[in-house]
Amino acid sequence: MHVTFQTVMASAALICDSEPWKDLKEHVNAIEKTHLRDLMNDVERCQSLMIEIDGIHLDYSRQRVRLDTMEKLLKLAEVAAQLKQKIGRMYNGDHINSTENRSVLHIALRAPRDKVICSDGKNVVPDVWYVLDKIKEFSERVRSGSWVGATGKALKDVVAIGIGGSFLGPLFVHTALQTDPEAADCARGRQLRFLANVDPVDVARSISGLNPETTLVVVVSKTFTTAETMLNARTMREWISSALGTQAVAKHMVAVSTNLMCCSFPVVEMRAEEQSNGLVEKFGIDPANTFAFWDWVGGRYSGDPNAVCSAVGVLPLSLQYGFPIVEKFLNGASNIDNHFYSGSFERNLPVLLGLLSVWNVTFLGYPARAILPYSQALEKFAPHIQQVSMESNGKGVSIDGIPLPFETGEIDFGEPGTNGQHSFYQLIHQGRVVPCDFIGSIKSQQPIYLKGEVVSNHDELMSNFFAQPDALAYGKSPEQLLEDNVPDHLVPHKTFSGNRPSLSLLLPSLDAYNIGKLLAIYEHRIAVEGFIWGINSFDQWGVELGKVLASQVRKQLHLSRTKREPVQGFNFSATTLLTRYLEVHLRAATPPRLPSPHLSTVLTGLLVLLLLLFLVSPFGALSASLLPLSPNTRSVASLPLLFSHRILLSEEFLIFGYWVWLMSFSELKDRHVAATAMVNTLRDRLNQKRQQLLDTDVAGYAKSQGRTAVNFSSTDLVCCRTLQGHTGKVYSLDWTPEKNRIVSASQDGRLIIWNALTSQKTHAIKLPCAWVMTCSFAPNGYSVACGGLDSECSIFNLNSQVDRDGNLPVSRVLTGHKGYVSSCEFVRDQDTRLITGSGDQTCVLWDVTTGQRISVFGGEFPSGHTSDVLSISINSSNSNMFVSGSCDATARLWDTRIASRAIRTYHGHHGDVNTVKFFPDGQRFGTGSDDGTCRLFDMRTGHQLQVYSQQQANNDQDVPIVTSIAFSISGRLLFAGYSNGDCYVWDTLLAEIWAFGGHRKVI
Repeated sequence: MHVTFQTVMASAALICDSEPWKDLKEHVNAIEKTHLRDLMNDVERCQSLMIEIDGIHLDYSRQRVRLDTMEKLLKLAEVAAQLKQKIGRMYNGDHINSTENRSVLHIALRAPRDKVICSDGKNVVPDVWYVLDKIKEFSERVRSGSWVGATGKALKDVVAIGIGGSFLGPLFVHTALQTDPEAADCARGRQLRFLANVDPVDVARSISGLNPETTLVVVVSKTFTTAETMLNARTMREWISSALGTQAVAKHMVAVSTNLMCCSFPVVEMRAEEQSNGLVEKFGIDPANTFAFWDWVGGRYSGDPNAVCSAVGVLPLSLQYGFPIVEKFLNGASNIDNHFYSGSFERNLPVLLGLLSVWNVTFLGYPARAILPYSQALEKFAPHIQQVSMESNGKGVSIDGIPLPFETGEIDFGEPGTNGQHSFYQLIHQGRVVPCDFIGSIKSQQPIYLKGEVVSNHDELMSNFFAQPDALAYGKSPEQLLEDNVPDHLVPHKTFSGNRPSLSLLLPSLDAYNIGKLLAIYEHRIAVEGFIWGINSFDQWGVELGKVLASQVRKQLHLSRTKREPVQGFNFSATTLLTRYLEVHLRAATPPRLPSPHLSTVLTGLLVLLLLLFLVSPFGALSASLLPLSPNTRSVASLPLLFSHRILLSEEFLIFGYWVWLMSFSELKDRHVAATAMVNTLRDRLNQKRQQLLDTDVAGYAKSQGRTAVNFSSTDLVCCRTLQGHTGKVYSLDWTPEKNRIVSASQDGRLIIWNALTSQKTHAIKLPCAWVMTCSFAPNGYSVACGGLDSECSIFNLNSQVDRDGNLPVSRVLTGHKGYVSSCEFVRDQDTRLITGSGDQTCVLWDVTTGQRISVFGGEFPSGHTSDVLSISINSSNSNMFVSGSCDATARLWDTRIASRAIRTYHGHHGDVNTVKFFPDGQRFGTGSDDGTCRLFDMRTGHQLQVYSQQQANNDQDVPIVTSIAFSISGRLLFAGYSNGDCYVWDTLLAEIWAFGGHRKVI
């Protein structure tokens, strides 16, 4: 017989058509005429509305119900909803999740080993306990140290990757157990973190301070295809691989998935199937380290199909607290499972709570519910129940697909008391009516008794737990306020209407067993609501549509970023927002437009030509070729790369000025687009000429251009600016070309900021430190950092007001080093991040805004330097990487995301590594040492590529030490300053000297 959808709709009856439902609708009128002030005076009623089950006390006397109300609700459940039969079908393994044709057997996940619970005719409990035993064995191996990571270190930190219930459920239990004395003792020295959001901020927070060598990642994905979860999993895999190699993934990542077996397999077949699962193994995870769960835990109910009581929650919680603690949690939940199945409805905690929710939502019209635990340990309980409840019961059609003419589902929210009292209690006392669940415990997890206090801390907290329900129920009338002599004009503002329903759950304590019971009570309560309303609480189709649309947006973002395709195929609003989101990136890829020409453009061209005439003159050439090296210094502490500035500056102005001069006003206006392309072409040509000048035969190039050949000799390496003002040795220089400023740090304890064009001092800062050893400009050019013998790094804002003595105030002092600060450098394009090197053998990444240390590199870690750090250099291509040189004759490569160990150590020098500098391509770096050599290393392989030595060039046995190095723009030339006052320019391809210069004084 063919059954149509219309036939089903015609034959299926909604509960709202039943007599008990209609009776309750009429009963609402009688309840509206009552007030909780009056109902609470009925002692017999209040006694009847309190029950205690296994130490848990439920008081629902402050609900807007009478005894006959409860009788009518129980009749609705038993007769109209056939609640007893529906509970029985769930426990029998029937496919009550009809839309997905599945059983709903979350109860099997915490059932005793000898329990028989069947799905499709097979007892699933042995399968559950096979996985639980496997988790117990694995977690004990990890916790005992018999299972170690790729480097042989114990795995003490766990990051669990999941989303939705796979995250919120385990997070709630973890947070609740953290302060339980027994659980906390078992977790000592271990960390458990959860990564759910695909936002990279969540990734950064999850791995902050963790060491890949001691971290185990648990990937929770039902199919191993969930977009957000798998992107986070790949991110963590890269984090581990980059630090430890790809082979380490099998030791540092495990999986929880259904993508390895079917629930219909017998135990023997299931174990064989584990060895042949597909996507998990392709990801790089050993199939033997994959833990199963099943699809018969319906929908988002019980914390996702991946319930917190399955391997999804049990595995990470067992790794943190040990399996015995988690088993107590499972036993508590199982206790409520038995109570829910066998207890009479009149004394059944989940049934009573579910019926009260139906009464408040559907009959009294209160759409929301506040979950208010008076324990900070339960701070994640409300978010978890919010997800379980709203994804389970947020439905608009019956289980038969018929649109419902009444409201279902609750809007759940909450916050632990007393935090919530100072957040949203104003609304629930004098604004909207929101039924409240107050949850408290008799014993505190962490009791505190202070001498002289009237009550303990826990008593103070629980005083509010007992007071707030009465305040909601009774309120305060205008008559009472007048009796208290409240001014008339304030009476309306201080009136509390009362008659606001609530219930109270009082637990004996918050140990693992009682936490399990609390969770199961709310799980079954949600099932009761769905059974009464006649909806399917175990599917979640509402989350699918957004995912489908998100995949379309994802494709559009990819096309727009990679192929610059315009946004299309969306409505006007979405198109506008997407275009706004993408426009910054598209603008960066689009050639800049020239402004409309006007008379000032032509005048600018004339001025440029006049400037050009000055620049090509002998005086102009001297002005353009700024090389800030003082003739009073012999050793080169910092070498700015301006040796070719004269030629380049003249050429650039010549081309620009010539173009502006030839273009008339009308031509510029008519050929606006063409001019833009011309400018870009000219810029490309200039860049090419810069490279040619630095990477080819300089003399030949100059001759081909009709210019006098530039010979690199001592006569050309002279300073055209002398910066005089220090009274001690200058140890460090830095400059910001965009701001035309130079900063110098000296032994005289002063920091001087210079105008690079005029040689004038703009700031002279006297520091308390007697010896300033390093300085660095921030990328914006408005802040400067310095450090020295006082073990501190000081930050100055050059825009700040100077004091009476002309000194700038210190805007931030970075303290924490235990030795002198030998070097400092701002992270590229980040004015708030600074890296310092110190004589305490460490480097530190700082947050300049807060003055806090973000990461420490070296120190107690065995892969760190064993002597003073003398120099650092940040990779210009990847600002996460930096290299340090030390008195231990090594250079070491660090990743700011992995503070615990050096990525690589570079050997070869036979003396202190005084200076390090990254090659412009970011793949190599150079070093200078006390052994008189400069060396070029490959950052990735650690190979030594070149050695530059005066000894091999001049056959001089008395080789001076290298004090400073710098590369040319292209990296072809290496500038090296020596302690004897020499400045050598090396060809990095030939390891030959191109130029030599002398200075007059050793620094």
